[in-house]
Amino acid sequence: MNIPILQFICAKGAGDAALRKFFTYAEIHGDTAAGALCNNPILLASELKLKPEVAKNIKEAKMEAEEVVSQLDSNNVTLVRWNSEDYPERLSSILQNNAPSVLFVKGNRSLLNALGAGFCGSRNASEKGLGITARCAAQLAESRLNVVSGYAHGVDMAAHKSALGHGGTTVFVLVEGILRFQIKSDIADLLTSENHLFVSQFPPRLTWSGRNAMKRNSTIIGLSDAMILVESGLSGGTFAAGEETLKRNRPLFVIEYATPDPSAEANPHFIEKGGSPIRGRKDGTPSLEKVKETIRAESWKTTATESGTLFD
Repeated sequence: MNIPILQFICAKGAGDAALRKFFTYAEIHGDTAAGALCNNPILLASELKLKPEVAKNIKEAKMEAEEVVSQLDSNNVTLVRWNSEDYPERLSSILQNNAPSVLFVKGNRSLLNALGAGFCGSRNASEKGLGITARCAAQLAESRLNVVSGYAHGVDMAAHKSALGHGGTTVFVLVEGILRFQIKSDIADLLTSENHLFVSQFPPRLTWSGRNAMKRNSTIIGLSDAMILVESGLSGGTFAAGEETLKRNRPLFVIEYATPDPSAEANPHFIEKGGSPIRGRKDGTPSLEKVKETIRAESWKTTATESGTLFD
């Protein structure tokens, strides 16, 4: 079934909506019938209500699809399709119609369903913000809670690296195709077969693209039981991720600084809009009890936070 799915992904004009129609057809008629449909453009166009040229493109993409499937197999990449039992229920429940139709995963697949928090923050975060990120991720790792983030420089890498360095697990949500990413030197020596998962929702050969970052951020939200916003400016990807988290009624925890740096200019905005502040204990470590409680409850309704001091 992977080759027909890749035919849709590789074919010009065959978008996410067409692929979901295909999955629904397969659910009703079976995978064998669905696979055969991809080799009959007239029937394909008729059954899925596709434009004839799109149906033709799907058939003609078979050779490329076979090549990609071979590459995926040789790189130990698994394809997880929407509406299959392996697809994470949390992701489909949170994102609903915006959930990716396909996930390409490499690593420990059980982490798709692991309890944990997503991190978002600037690529150019302050040293203070990076330190707080690392301490938050370390606490989660020590509590056997997963860390999810976007594999970018700055806050993302600080979260991933700290989780791995403290014996925890992490999910790297990619902006590019899973056949395009490279393992970064920061975390290469920390990876084991069990402590990580790389995830991409994009065509396997697609190169990095900034315009796909927003889609990637949605997936981070959908794979997390709570979001931790470390530092956000008044615009950009982190700001959008914070806004979407609140819009989807997901629990958002925000680092509260006594005097925010310019890279955290929007943090007070998110607290005012309903984000729960993360404050520091007397020893300067982040107070994450409410974050952990929220994660374990698998609830997006908990907004209460505990009192404490602001980060200096």
